[in-house]
Amino acid sequence: MKITINLSYYNQEKVLKDHIFLWKSYPKEIKKQFTFCIVDDCSKIPANEVLSDIDLSDLDIHIYRVKEDLYCNIAGVRNLAATVCETDWMVILDMDTMVSEDLAKSMILLINNPHIENGHCFKFNRRVLNNPSHIKHNQTHPAVCLLKKEDYWNVGGCEEDVGSHYGQTDPTFWYRAQNKIQVHVMNDLYLDYIPEGESDIDRDRVHNAKLFAEKKKDGSWSKDFIRFSWVKSL
Repeated sequence: MKITINLSYYNQEKVLKDHIFLWKSYPKEIKKQFTFCIVDDCSKIPANEVLSDIDLSDLDIHIYRVKEDLYCNIAGVRNLAATVCETDWMVILDMDTMVSEDLAKSMILLINNPHIENGHCFKFNRRVLNNPSHIKHNQTHPAVCLLKKEDYWNVGGCEEDVGSHYGQTDPTFWYRAQNKIQVHVMNDLYLDYIPEGESDIDRDRVHNAKLFAEKKKDGSWSKDFIRFSWVKSL
């Protein structure tokens, strides 16, 4: 079985290259068990242009580009990645976290555990290698996880009604995942947290917090997925 790493990319060229060089550094036997998917959320410099001077022939990699620059389109990007994903298992990955070789090996072991069937999901701890006093060091990432594509859609995907405002993408997903997915928090398996990978955006959650409360009350979850045009660029 292969795993697809779905990386959401937006306007952080150096960090994107850092992800690519890390993936390229995996031993051949590890690389061949992963597919890499980058969804470019209409960045100023498209991902395929950023990576044009890097030999990607040793990676099973695909790049998709959103053609409309929508504010806080996190849910839409994740839904697009899950739509085009061709493997049973996938990783939801943000720019601010990197999958080390050791974690990649651990992920392979997790999905090949004969006792793990549908309805299981794995979350990971974070480490800040150069700053163990960082507030996010030794803290579980709220979004990054390893799960089956089938389970992602069984939850209902990400709620795109929260788009155009910041926040609640992760809380709405995990709220809806209750009784559908058993979450295993792997405190001894670490993502490498990269502070410079965080987007510099307005983090006012008021609008979406109110929307989330309303949806929890009336169950008006949307099934209107991928509300934008997109293209495969690699």
